[in-house]
Amino acid sequence: MTVSGAAGRIARIGFCTIIPIVLSGCGGTSGFEPKTSDNGTMLGNLIAFNNLNVGPAKPAAIEEKLECPNVEVLDGTASLRTYAGADQSNASVKYQYSLGDVVRECSHVGSNLVLKVGLEGRVLIGPAGTAGSFTAPIRIAIRNEKTQQVILSKFYRIPVTVPGGQSQGDFSLVSDPIAVQFVSAQAQEDYTVVVGFDEKGTGAAPIAKKSRRHMR
Repeated sequence: MTVSGAAGRIARIGFCTIIPIVLSGCGGTSGFEPKTSDNGTMLGNLIAFNNLNVGPAKPAAIEEKLECPNVEVLDGTASLRTYAGADQSNASVKYQYSLGDVVRECSHVGSNLVLKVGLEGRVLIGPAGTAGSFTAPIRIAIRNEKTQQVILSKFYRIPVTVPGGQSQGDFSLVSDPIAVQFVSAQAQEDYTVVVGFDEKGTGAAPIAKKSRRHMR
């Protein structure tokens, strides 16, 4: 992503540290306390009810249980800072993006494995920044675990607003359906979903397995 070069409840942070992203379980990360409803997490429901609508899957009775690919957030891509000028001290931080909850859903559709990725994040205003409108640059890529090559990469610019008088704003994304070749029901052995901030927004995602945290 240029994810190779360059979330715990997040309050207004002292800009001396990067808050680590902690991933756990099949559902996602503990980067933010999940927003819950009677049916589960809000983000999980958003993915579940926004149907893939790409055709009928094979009947569950004749198909082995599908294991979705794992998710990785690579070192240096769980957060992204912007500074005022060349000075990169804490006092010069204008704003910082941080990833929160990350979830994924997959299905076997014909000859394809179809994935959707959902994520939440936050922008925090720094000592040198002001409230306003921002755009969070996120890249989602799929890595082939056999070849360690990125086979598909999508870049998103997610709008987020921090109202006047506030110090932070939240954003979320549910990706478009992402189709790759179906290899086996053990899809976690075939592919990995790579997610992170991509400041430049150009090029492909990294291929190295250097995850800050790993989700199964």
